[in-house]
Amino acid sequence: MQLDVQYGRTRVNFTLRYARRKTLAIHVHPSGEVEVVAPEGTSVDAARARVARRAAWIVQQQRTFAQYPPPLSAREYVSGETLRYLGRQYRLRIEEGAEHIALRHGRLVVTLPDTRDAQLRAALVERWRRARADFVFREVYARALQLVEPIGIKHERGVEIRRLEKRWGSCSRSGRILLNGQLIAAPRVCIEYVIVHELCHLAEHHHGPAFYRLLTTVLPDWEARRDTLNRLVELPA
Repeated sequence: MQLDVQYGRTRVNFTLRYARRKTLAIHVHPSGEVEVVAPEGTSVDAARARVARRAAWIVQQQRTFAQYPPPLSAREYVSGETLRYLGRQYRLRIEEGAEHIALRHGRLVVTLPDTRDAQLRAALVERWRRARADFVFREVYARALQLVEPIGIKHERGVEIRRLEKRWGSCSRSGRILLNGQLIAAPRVCIEYVIVHELCHLAEHHHGPAFYRLLTTVLPDWEARRDTLNRLVELPA
């Protein structure tokens, strides 16, 4: 549902979506689009009122995102393209040789027998990203377990990498934690925030006040980490 509110001379447009949740959430995407996810049964007037109260923050987020370049077009995996890894931008360099891929002096150097093979270029890069995600996520997960241990949260199942739509992670009631593989583009502190967020769901499954109190106890700066994640990395659709 497309709605809007007036903030001074600015009209704030937003999409209202209903979901099975207890609290209303406002998301400002890197594209500048505003999405409101509300509990089922929330009135349009209540959603508008919440957006109006948060309008100053929404407009500031949109202005911040507007300072950054637009997202890249469909990736072709050719020399000169950029790839974000752990928060930093690396430029791709494609060379002829035996199959190999490595970071060198701010570049991601990919060597392969036939540099014209677009399918192989893509496969090599994505295979490398997946391997790095598996390694880094396991490291950060181990650190996150230490952070939540003082509040009585324990977990031994590790994390699984999946293609997730419109979210960085999820935690089922059975304790299965899934992480979006594209999260490898974010800084480690942002990855840690996502994993701690999902671990906190082991104690508080819904995004209610108790959940956010728990998250704040573990990561007092979680909002700054979330904002950095939203600013640097666009959530895949």
